[in-house]
This record gives sequence, structure tokens and C-alpha cells, in this order.
Amino acid sequence: MYTPTAQHPRREFYSRGQKNTTAQMSDTTTKAYAALEVNAKKLEQIEIDLLPLTDDGVEIKVECCGLCGSDEHLIKGDYGEYAVFPQVCGHEVVGTVRQIGKNVKDVKVGQRVGVGWQSASCHSCEWCTKNNEQLCGKVKCTCCEGNRGGFADVMRCEDSQFVFPIPDSLDSCEVAPMLCGGQTVWTPLKEQTKPGDKIGVLGLGGLGHMAIKFAKAFGNEVIAISSSDSKKEMALEHGATGFLVHTSEDEMEKAAGTLDFILVTIATSETVEFENFFSLLRPRGTMCFVGMVPKFMIDTFTMGFTMTNCTTSNTGSIKDMKEMLEFCAKNKLGAKVKKTPLSKINDALDELRSKQSAFRHVLVNDL
Repeated sequence: MYTPTAQHPRREFYSRGQKNTTAQMSDTTTKAYAALEVNAKKLEQIEIDLLPLTDDGVEIKVECCGLCGSDEHLIKGDYGEYAVFPQVCGHEVVGTVRQIGKNVKDVKVGQRVGVGWQSASCHSCEWCTKNNEQLCGKVKCTCCEGNRGGFADVMRCEDSQFVFPIPDSLDSCEVAPMLCGGQTVWTPLKEQTKPGDKIGVLGLGGLGHMAIKFAKAFGNEVIAISSSDSKKEMALEHGATGFLVHTSEDEMEKAAGTLDFILVTIATSETVEFENFFSLLRPRGTMCFVGMVPKFMIDTFTMGFTMTNCTTSNTGSIKDMKEMLEFCAKNKLGAKVKKTPLSKINDALDELRSKQSAFRHVLVNDL
């Protein structure tokens, strides 16, 4: 049990005067794993007060939760004021509905559901009415600004429209990473590509392997792009039809002007010469960034001759999430995952920090 100090005072959502034992847990508290300070090396098990159950809210018994790179960014403080310490992360949540607010009609008690990065929006602004809730000025995130995520036994979501029924045919652990990572690559592939496009996927980690699966299922030719051929076999297994080592000048020269779309899934703080990849695009081709990367220069003069584009993408809307889950069920798609008990979360976090794995970590609730 965490003991507050002058440097790390007790926040209002700690339960008061209770020991961290299952027998003494109440209906308004839960066990959770939290970063107690910015850039915490280890997450600590604490007991927290659940958020109030709103009229539109849903209480979920967590079954499993994906471990996403954005969780690490929150822990490190990279998102500034969005992180509130102690910080309980986890936004790729699958679990069972335990309680619902009086206005909830989207889900029912006992139903298996999922929650992704977003947890609420206003539903009335220009963007919400255009099925772009992710652009709403009042959008809320599942584990930011004091909200507590799925690294817990139980969590509450204030807006049931962001709680999605999971199709029966989908495995809980394999679908969990789809709720953020999967939607992050689904949205640009769905909105910015068309049948027949030749698609390149740059970065073959947790996001990249899901992008390959989606692009292949859409019927596109998919070229996996990496700095070495160490992930070639994996990429081909997931559906890539070709493989390009971008550190090879010869391979890059041969591939010049062959791709209609490049999805950049790399998340790095290191300098990468992304401008070199524009040469791979055909006229009117697009390079789209979904990973966090450093600033870089774009040669708009040269790009103008081929009318190529540089875009970005966010996670997606309510409509996108529902369509993606239906597509996954129809095509039997899921993420490649490594399961770890939630009580061993620090082992999974250490592995996430040490290397870019070609799979997604999923934490299975054992609290």
C-alpha cells in the first residue's frame, strides 16, 4: 500500500483508512497499478476510489488490458498536464459490465465490452455530428486528466457510447490491442487508401503488424519496410507480399515510385530522415504518420512535381470502432499478443521499454 509523502501527497481518489485486501474492498474501491510519480520505473499496487457512476456511465470488471506505448508516454510525463499522478493507465480494456447508469441503453449488465483511448465527448458539436468524435473539443481520454484506466480490477467509464460490445467470435486478449493500436492504423487505411493501392508499412512493431493484417484483408498489396530483414519472416506471415530494407540504397532505388500509400507506425525520439521515404511514392501518393516522431523537414518543392501528400491520423470515431470490430469478427483478425498477469505488469513494462516488439503486450487481470 502506498504511503503518501510531502513530495507525493495522497490524491482524492485514494481510499482512506483501508488495507489493500480483497476482503475489505468495497463497491466504490478497487485495486490498481499506478505510477506514483513522473517517469516512475515501477508501477505500484494501490487501492483507489472508483469514479462516481454517472447516469450515462458503465462499471466494468476488467478481464484484460493491452499495454500501449501511450501508457509509457503518460508515465514519463510526455503528455504534460494530461497525466495526473498517481497515474493509473490502461486504455485497451476488455471486461464484463457490472453496473450501468439509468440512461444507458447501449450495453447491459453481464455483457462483454471494450473501451479504447477515448471515453467521452459532447456528442453535439460539429465534429461529433459528423462522426468525428475524436476531434471534439471536449473529448475525454480513458486514463488522462484524473480518469483511471484498465490497469485495475474494476474501472468506470462515464459515457456508455464509448463502451463497445465485443463480438462473440473474438478472443478477449487478441482484440484488446485493437481498441487503440488497431483503431489507430484502421482509420487511415480505411479513410486514406482505396482498393488496388500498393501500401507500404514502415515500422513493424505492435502497430505495424496490425496494419499489415488490415491492409492485406482489404485486398491490397502490402510492402513491409524495416531497417533490417530480421522481421521479414514475421511480416510475411502476417500478410505482407513484399519486404523492403530501407537502409539498403539499392533496394530503395529499385522501389522508388512504386507505392501509393506509406503508413508510418514508428514511435521514436531519435532523428530519422523521413524525407527519404517520399521517393517511394507514386504521383499523388500519401505518407501518413500515426506514431510520435521528431520534427523533420519536408521538401514541398520536390513533392509538388509529383503532387504527393503528407498526412496524420488520430485513433478514430465511434463509427470507426464499431466497423473495425465487425471487420475483425468477419475476417477473424486479432493482434499477435504476449499475455502477462497484471500482477507482473512491471515485467511487461520493462520489456516494452527495452525493445520494439513485433507483438502487443496484454495484461490479464489476476487481482
